[in-house]
Amino acid sequence: MRFEGNELCVIKIEGSAFLWHQVRCMVAVLFMIGEGLESIDVVDALLDTEKTPRKPQYAMAPELPLVLHSCEFKDVNFTCSTDAWQALCTQLENECRMYQLQSAIFRDAHLSCLTLAEGAEQSSLNNGKSKKPVSHVPLLSRPTEPSYEERCAKLNSGK
Repeated sequence: MRFEGNELCVIKIEGSAFLWHQVRCMVAVLFMIGEGLESIDVVDALLDTEKTPRKPQYAMAPELPLVLHSCEFKDVNFTCSTDAWQALCTQLENECRMYQLQSAIFRDAHLSCLTLAEGAEQSSLNNGKSKKPVSHVPLLSRPTEPSYEERCAKLNSGK
């Protein structure tokens, strides 16, 4: 899906339960694969608890673009009154308007920066220094988080 030149991805994840930040971690790995930083094989390796008994350390996907669209529960049906539905629609309309306004303000500020930088050479902005490229450390080569058992032992040793 595209919106004003930006590509948006929709990922539908279904499950009976999720751990804290599990979806953000899953999306972070998918982004690394999509950017070509990791092989698709890393998913199988991360799910293999014999091969990878602990989660490698990496940054979670940011929360801002992630949206919990709906939750469904077996034998539970949620209903919404007409008044509540109208209030929700009004709230979402107001939020959209606010973000469009903020976007216009940021876009104008960005264009102003580009205008100021026009004519100036990139080397003068960086004081003649080039940026060092960021290198990617493969997930399976990174330090890992403590295992569940290690966390429990640490918690119990403090009692």
